[in-house]
Amino acid sequence: GTQIDHIGLACHDLEDGVRRFHDLTGIEPKMTEQQPTIPYWNAYVRIGDASWLEILGPNPSYKGVNPLKSLLKRFKEPTLWFWYVSTDDFDSLEKAIQTAGRSIERKAEGASDTGMAYVGASIGPGFWPVYPNVIQWKGDFKEDHLKDMEIVPIEDFSVLVGHELDTVKQFFESVGIDGLCLQPSSDDKSYLSLTLKTPDKGSVTFKSEVDSLSSFTVLKILLKDMMCCL
Repeated sequence: GTQIDHIGLACHDLEDGVRRFHDLTGIEPKMTEQQPTIPYWNAYVRIGDASWLEILGPNPSYKGVNPLKSLLKRFKEPTLWFWYVSTDDFDSLEKAIQTAGRSIERKAEGASDTGMAYVGASIGPGFWPVYPNVIQWKGDFKEDHLKDMEIVPIEDFSVLVGHELDTVKQFFESVGIDGLCLQPSSDDKSYLSLTLKTPDKGSVTFKSEVDSLSSFTVLKILLKDMMCCL
């Protein structure tokens, strides 16, 4: 089976994104140290027993060219951008996704000697985060990562889908992804919506239109970013 693992809130500048998140929720995210070999920089808020909100922005210490860093620079305000479900059998889920007519893309693995042993990927073709990314953790990173963090509980997480709702529901059911989060959209666009129950500010909702990206669009964004840096 699968369960929500983490939800991504993207921003053009992590420190600004964390500040805005704190202003809205009263919650102080746990920021990581910048790693010069990684194109993003992130912070975390625990939102369940085994799930968290990841706030991420481009890493100023990373000096190379990377599509993810270029993509993150586009976000003018914190934006729900992706979500992950976790599985205890990635290989079987991958086969089920392919049998259901979609593909596994951007597959990546983390080595145990880095402290983050996992295998993860997105559901293609392309990037349309109505469909979650998938991940299987293979070490103790997740447990170590979440321990000692206060839980800010999810009040609601919804994926609002336009005219393709029935197709998406059928796919979720066929591969074993819980479809309770799927809801009809009122305007035929698709959105990610997250409501947190905060101790100081009450219910706080983030809602963002789904960002659909093809490989060609990613390339254009990357080239535009490179030209601006020249």
